[in-house]
Amino acid sequence: MALKENVYYWKESLKHPEPVFDNYYVFDQVVVFEKDLIQKVNRLRELIISYCVVIEKDKNSALEILKEIHKIIVSVDKIQYMEFIAFWKTLDMSYSIFKKLPNQEFVLGDLIYEYCKRRRRLYDGLGYSNMVIQALYDNGTSRKKRTSAIEKIKGMVVDIFGEVFKADTVDDIDRLELAYILPDSGDKELFLNFLYRFNLKFSYGKRNQNKIPDFLLKCKGRILIIEAKHIKEPGGEQNKSIGELIDFIHQKEDKNNIHYVGFVDGIYFNLLIDPSTSKGKTKNKIQQQKNDIESSLSMYKNNFFVNTAGLNSLFMDLKKG
Repeated sequence: MALKENVYYWKESLKHPEPVFDNYYVFDQVVVFEKDLIQKVNRLRELIISYCVVIEKDKNSALEILKEIHKIIVSVDKIQYMEFIAFWKTLDMSYSIFKKLPNQEFVLGDLIYEYCKRRRRLYDGLGYSNMVIQALYDNGTSRKKRTSAIEKIKGMVVDIFGEVFKADTVDDIDRLELAYILPDSGDKELFLNFLYRFNLKFSYGKRNQNKIPDFLLKCKGRILIIEAKHIKEPGGEQNKSIGELIDFIHQKEDKNNIHYVGFVDGIYFNLLIDPSTSKGKTKNKIQQQKNDIESSLSMYKNNFFVNTAGLNSLFMDLKKG
C-alpha cells in the first residue's frame, strides 16, 4: 500500500487528540527512600545549623564546617532537591550555575549566611520534612524530558516495525531495508554524510544555523526525516516551536522518496483541533498556525505534519507499503 496524501495524516491527527497523560513523559521516581541521599541531607541540615551558630564565634571552626558542606553539595546526587538549595533561587542563584563557579566556597559562605538570616529559624520552628525533597524532585521532572520525544519515536518504530537496525554508516542506510539514525543525538556527522551522498539540500538547516533533525527512518526505499516537539501550553516559546515545525516541512528535494515530517505531541496540539477553545490573541495565533500548516501541506505534498495518531498511521502505511 502506497502512502496516502499528506492531508490524510493531518486529518487523522485532528481526529485523535493527544492524551492528557502520555506514558513516554511520565517520570515517577520516588527518591525519599534513597537512604544515602536522606542521610546526606540530614547531615547537611546539621552542618548548616552548626555553621549559623559558629560563624560569629569561631571563624576557623566555621571554615572546616563550610568545607564539609561544600563537599556534600558538589558530590551527592540529587542533593539539589532540598530546601537549602531551593532557597538559592530567591537570591538569583541556581545549583547548575553554582557548580560552574570558580570560587564556590566563598559564594557558598554568602549563601549560607543569607539562609541563616532569612530561613533557618523559620524552618527550625516549622520542622523539616523529607517530603520536601520528593516535592522538589517531582517539580523538576520537566527538565528531564528533553530527549523523550526522540525516545517516543523510537518506541513507536519498534512497536510497529519490530526490530530496527541502528545504522552506523551511510552504506548501512543505503543497503538496509529498515534502519534509523539519531542526527541530533550523536549521529550528526553521519547525517551530514548522508546528505552529501544523496545530494540532498536540507534547506531548513541552512536557514536555521545548521540545525539538524531528531530522527531519520529508512523503510522500503523511503526516507522519513523527522523533527519532533513536545508542547503542552501556549506561549512565546511554544509559538516558536510550532513555527520551526512549519518551516521544517517547507522543504523540497528532487527525490520523491524523501519526506520531511513535523511531529508535535503534547496537549497543545488539541488547541489546533479546535482553536475556538482559546481566547483573544491566543485563539488568533493558533488559528493562524493551523492555516499555515494546511497551506504548507498543500504546497509541499511530499511532507507531513502529524501528532501521535497521525505518525502512528503514517508508520503503519509505511510498513504495509
